[in-house]
Amino acid sequence: MSIRGTKISNLIFFYPDYVILSDNQKYIYATGLLSNSIAKINLKTGVIKYANAGPYPFAVSQADNGKRLIVSDWGGDEVRLFTPSLKYLGKISFDNNPMPSSGMHPTAIASVSGTPISLIAASNNDRIFVVDTKSLKVVKIIHISPYKHAPYGSYPDGITISGKYFFVANAGNNDVEAFNLSDYKPIGLIQTAWYPTSLTSSGKSIYITDAKGLSAGPNLEYQWICSFMHGAVQKVGIKYFFKNKSYLTHLALKDDGFTLKQRAARKAKEEAEIKFLRKHIKHIVFILRENKTFDEDLGDYARAGKWADPHLDLYNKKELPNLYKLANKYALFVNFYADGEVTAQGHEWTTGASDSDYVQRVWPENYSGRGLRYPQSRTLLKPAIPDKDDTFLNPAYIGNRLMKKLHVHLTNIWISYPYKLYLFNDMLSHHISFADFGEFVAHTRINGVNRQMEAHVVSEYPGWNRDILDTTRAKIFIKWAKKRLKENKFPDFTYIWLPDDHTAGLAPCYYTPQYYVANNDEATGKIISFLSRSKIWKNTLVFLTEDDAQSGADHISAHRTFALMMGPYVKKGALIKQRYSQVSIVKTIEAIFNLPPMSQWDANAKVIINGFTSKQDNGRPYKFLKITVKKRLNPGVCSQVQKLRLKLGAKLPKKYVPVNFSGNNPVVKISRKNLYTPTTLLKVDGYQQFKQEWLGVKGVKSFHKVVAYIKTLAEKEKAPVAHFIGLGK
Repeated sequence: MSIRGTKISNLIFFYPDYVILSDNQKYIYATGLLSNSIAKINLKTGVIKYANAGPYPFAVSQADNGKRLIVSDWGGDEVRLFTPSLKYLGKISFDNNPMPSSGMHPTAIASVSGTPISLIAASNNDRIFVVDTKSLKVVKIIHISPYKHAPYGSYPDGITISGKYFFVANAGNNDVEAFNLSDYKPIGLIQTAWYPTSLTSSGKSIYITDAKGLSAGPNLEYQWICSFMHGAVQKVGIKYFFKNKSYLTHLALKDDGFTLKQRAARKAKEEAEIKFLRKHIKHIVFILRENKTFDEDLGDYARAGKWADPHLDLYNKKELPNLYKLANKYALFVNFYADGEVTAQGHEWTTGASDSDYVQRVWPENYSGRGLRYPQSRTLLKPAIPDKDDTFLNPAYIGNRLMKKLHVHLTNIWISYPYKLYLFNDMLSHHISFADFGEFVAHTRINGVNRQMEAHVVSEYPGWNRDILDTTRAKIFIKWAKKRLKENKFPDFTYIWLPDDHTAGLAPCYYTPQYYVANNDEATGKIISFLSRSKIWKNTLVFLTEDDAQSGADHISAHRTFALMMGPYVKKGALIKQRYSQVSIVKTIEAIFNLPPMSQWDANAKVIINGFTSKQDNGRPYKFLKITVKKRLNPGVCSQVQKLRLKLGAKLPKKYVPVNFSGNNPVVKISRKNLYTPTTLLKVDGYQQFKQEWLGVKGVKSFHKVVAYIKTLAEKEKAPVAHFIGLGK
């Protein structure tokens, strides 16, 4: 980035994310997301000044006829005020709790012309804060809610003012809400496309940008989900809105399932089944695996009929004998969908029934290798230098200071959390016993896990590690479970992550894709076999699904994956054709344990009521099928380090000790080749993952054949290739 020849060095440290032109059109003000700073750029001379702007500055606006600049701090629950010369004036805090578990996420700003008043969207807790930039006080708090007492999840993240009114883009609700500027009362809703993130007004119309547009875009070449999620722009006449506001409001609510009639109907329909499940189900086990579409794993599953396409089958009964056998014995969901596109979202949906605006906005920047950390990774949230003497430093220096001096502040991953946190937190507060095998839990802002939560996390269970096989993970779980069963202390809820069906693609010296998938299948079979022989099985329900739909093709939807439901009260051989998603599983778990919803999604999701039987199956326990795929490594030169890693992974120590990133470990700049991006082989982007797995399993000719088939299918259905291939990391 440069202005008239003045180059900003080490741009990765600055990361400009919001830019405005000064009222006198002489300067540009830009927020630097990674440097926690704001830059003032002289358009004539190219001279640049910097000031600290707080943790993760999101937006900047001019207030009170340009007398002040107001900056929203995404990671700070606050806004900061500056003079036009970048002299710091103070801040306005939105949260009196000094150590909240999640953030409010101040994002979009709109300033009322001719006044010191500004409106700030707090995306993560559904609020609009009205502030006086002169007195540095909050004068009004507006609650964004689609209906009375709705949980969080509207995610307001765009604001524009038009005359006597202002409009708020609600990314989570796929709508825009209109308000009176005089009394801040709501007027009505406008339905939008998927995930509106910003809007502006011409006076006669409002223009809305929808980040995810209409889902898959019309592109026959790019097959990764990040490449075909084309955005959209809407134009809505303001007069048209006011003329039709009642109809438009009803349409927006109905589309989300938020009308009183819809919510009452769902409750009435599910009431009897919930009562039945609460009576008979005392233990729930949730097994989460990685990155598979329905057709990728079950395209050759004949019983699925039109729901399966054998042309798109990558793995089948050879690698997945237990999946096929379990689908025959229990209930298979054939019309089941992932709620996110990639892993960074998937684990949020399966544990929190939502993913925050931060995760939604940041994961594409990380996956594309443009400098941001993985959303759930350590995050830079503290100012680079003390605010004193009006010192303005260049972003390279700011970045170096951050990396070298402020490592203690690099562990604040809480910014990624949805406001009500996760299922584990709900269970803890409602005294539901649980055990977590491999999934993340919410940390405090100093990267601690409270002792009550820590007691439920099985620390000896390895998380993401391609050198440790899932059969080892299953062994650890079974050993742990035997002890708890003997002590009559098996938890109400158990969450197990089996990640190896992700595979390592064709990365040299890692196991072949076929072996990873087959090992994952055997691990799954062993766990079900063990549970079905245990004394708790008579009152147990098991869910199994993938974290997202990736790495393969699907003839129905890029978001379609599969789910299994297992237990003595599950109908044998059921094919469940009712549309469900990951949040439906979360909602069913909450319903059985009588837990409140965490977000608007699980509050309004359907409880799974298909696939159950009142007659308990007391038949034979499940007998797992052993792996038949040979244990082989991908070809390539093996380093001594990788050989050692594989050896240690195969002979896991009795006590698995995860790497501890807290404390005073020195932080160094990671070389680009080692960044956690789609360019690495262990976390390749969707198209490469699809390509590498297919090449590794079926070879070059088969890969070209399946790509040609997908294009033919797309042309026949008059749909983009993207509709059939949902790929990610």
